[in-house]
Amino acid sequence: MKFKSSDERYLERRREFSKEAGARELWSVVDHWPLYCGIKNLARFMAIADLLRSKLDVPGHVAEFGSWRGATLMLMAKLLRIYDPHGSKQVHCFDSFSGLQTFNEKDGVGASAQGAYRGDYEELVSLIHLYELEDEIIIHKGNILETLPALLDADQAVSFSFVYCDTDLFEPTQKILECIHPRLMKGGLFVVDEWNYEQWPGETAAVRAFLDRYGDAYQPRHVSTAAQPSLVLEKVR
Repeated sequence: MKFKSSDERYLERRREFSKEAGARELWSVVDHWPLYCGIKNLARFMAIADLLRSKLDVPGHVAEFGSWRGATLMLMAKLLRIYDPHGSKQVHCFDSFSGLQTFNEKDGVGASAQGAYRGDYEELVSLIHLYELEDEIIIHKGNILETLPALLDADQAVSFSFVYCDTDLFEPTQKILECIHPRLMKGGLFVVDEWNYEQWPGETAAVRAFLDRYGDAYQPRHVSTAAQPSLVLEKVR
């Protein structure tokens, strides 16, 4: 995988710095985050911010699938507060908060990945409250295979302009693409975090199957400024 060696070297340097620096008060780090944030992580968040901002004129809500600890979720909600303060867009969060659960033979991983990326629901709710984002963020806690169809069945009006897919696995990615396709507005985006990643082949397999059916409706785009997200699908019709 590209950048594997440089990533390993960076992580080792980071561990050494952490030992030397010692414990720090939380907000002294948070408020000076560019000092500590890795370039690769910064590039990822900048790419997401650029994509989201480019589609503010497309009607419909924003959704993230696979929110983990909520960093991308909170980024998007805060950006909407800044760039679309009087608009009606909300950010829908879909996560089980139990880690990875739904495995398929196409995923190439098994029990060793069970429970990986387990989020902290209570901490996320507390942070949403800290920044008074309760009106901007809606959390759908549970298995995405169940919570997404339940929302779409219950709310026939809900539509989307920007959908961030970060579930890693085949079945949830397939469900997201298939279910939201009719609700994604023209000009809207599916943004896929780990497409074409050897470690998570299920996400790629789900995208490939979706494009076999609906490829004429989408223009694939490459993000040149960041390793992740690795694929953008813009709905063109």
